[in-house]
Amino acid sequence: MSQTDIFSVLAHGLTEAGSAQTPGETHGTLTGMLCVDNEASAVGAVTDNHSDMLAEALDALREMTLEGLFDPDLSFRPLLPSDEAPLEDRVRALARWCAGFLYGLSCEGRFAPAQLSAEVQEVVADLTELSKADLTAEDSDSESAESDYAELVEYTRVGVQMIFLEHQPRREGPVARETLH
Repeated sequence: MSQTDIFSVLAHGLTEAGSAQTPGETHGTLTGMLCVDNEASAVGAVTDNHSDMLAEALDALREMTLEGLFDPDLSFRPLLPSDEAPLEDRVRALARWCAGFLYGLSCEGRFAPAQLSAEVQEVVADLTELSKADLTAEDSDSESAESDYAELVEYTRVGVQMIFLEHQPRREGPVARETLH
């Protein structure tokens, strides 16, 4: 499943399950959970009321997320709407992704921000601020708004990678993971 396919299936499955979560928020929650425990279940990121199709999409998303987080080339990407979506919607989606991520970090009670490096503590504080982001139609008309958004997404991507690497032990040798197609 591609990231676009997973986004669509998640959107449909979350609506059917009666969840108020967005696909990005669900991915944020799952990513936060995986940063603390890379064995976390994808289904734990959403309501218990889910279909087999949603569970399959969540499992594929979990594997894709772990592959990105463990990738030495840092290929992790937050699941967000495409660049064709209005900027205002993408900024709100990024804010909800960050809120979900912060929830995922803390939901099991094992996340200890005080034990993180100062640099990673700053990233957590910045993601907390990003979770409150909003954009008005007036703001989205500025010439720099699109590049500012791209910089925030990149900062989020790299910051999450830093948090993950600080929590998870480095793997020795090649990583044998099943590849999903």
